[in-house]
Amino acid sequence: MRDRLRSCAGTTVAFAVAFTALGTPAWAESEPNVTDRPPVGAPRSGAVPEPGNGQASPPVADPAALQDGTRVAPMGKARSREYFAVLPEPLSDKAVRRVRDLEGVEAVEVVDAARVNVEGEETSVLGVDPGGFRNFAPRPSAESDEIWQGIAEGRIALSDDAGKQRGLDVGSEVDIAGADGDRSAEVWTHATSGVAGIDALVSRDLASELGFPEGNGLIVSAPDADLWKLKDRLEEALGEDASLQLLAEDPEPRPAGARGEAVPDDTMERVISNAETMVGVPYVWGGESLQEGGFDCSGLLQWAFAEEGIAIPRVTHDQWYAGEHVEWEDARRGDLIFWRTDPTAPDYISHVAIYLGDGKMLEAPRTGLDVRVTDVRMPKMAGVVRVQVD
Repeated sequence: MRDRLRSCAGTTVAFAVAFTALGTPAWAESEPNVTDRPPVGAPRSGAVPEPGNGQASPPVADPAALQDGTRVAPMGKARSREYFAVLPEPLSDKAVRRVRDLEGVEAVEVVDAARVNVEGEETSVLGVDPGGFRNFAPRPSAESDEIWQGIAEGRIALSDDAGKQRGLDVGSEVDIAGADGDRSAEVWTHATSGVAGIDALVSRDLASELGFPEGNGLIVSAPDADLWKLKDRLEEALGEDASLQLLAEDPEPRPAGARGEAVPDDTMERVISNAETMVGVPYVWGGESLQEGGFDCSGLLQWAFAEEGIAIPRVTHDQWYAGEHVEWEDARRGDLIFWRTDPTAPDYISHVAIYLGDGKMLEAPRTGLDVRVTDVRMPKMAGVVRVQVD
């Protein structure tokens, strides 16, 4: 199985290469049952309100530093994000047209995708056209002209998680090392892109200076499409080298009775015991082993399951698809609990823990805190998943 991107962490593959290790979506059944997706921008039950309903756009470093002559297209139609496709080589214009013409596809956005070194850490970055990509971004960011003008002028937007967990403050300067040399850039904002595992956005001009592959990624908006059929068509249109990641935010990923069985109780107890041995180990952004000094939230759980021969995805977003969704009232020991805590992307799955029963859970919380057992937090809980294996 190919490596996967991370949602509450960074990346661990070789520095300054394209996303050739990007994994396919982690569906837990042969056909993802993603239905009844709400319109883009429609409020979700329990979701943090978006701009216009009390949700402010993420702040930027210094709006007064923006240049009067920089032009960025205003926000147009808000676009949903169903798939992220990435290839090791640039996409041809013909391939992009093939995708754009697929049944159900409403819009696509070409991006440059690479892993580069930001302040000494391997980081997943997209080079974007600010005026086009903003329509695919979470609404709190999409509506801010200042965010996209700053990116157009050569600054970097870090995800809320990457910026805060790594202590890369808004307004600070960071060094970016790419295949074609080093550049410095101001951290313009902490604003999550809406593409799981992407830790930063820069302009395509800056991406070119750093040596990113040109146009090797594609964001696909197909809000009413059958996602399984669309996956097949995307694979045909893009070829066997393309890796696809499911981005749809409102799935019913695994209804009761779908193919697969819950992890046996005795195995789950060993998984929990594995995780408990890491209590007191530091949270490390991007960490997935003691050799790296500690774990992040999803890295800890992937490791604990892997010790028992069970493969779950590396990305928090993908772990959301690793089994049957159950009601909180039916949660049992070993289930995974998820939250939406990112203020810059209210619908984004951003944290995961494992349930221990009796209202307790085990988690790798955030920078500055160790792996710990604590009470389950109900605010902003997204749901509960019972991991299943075929």
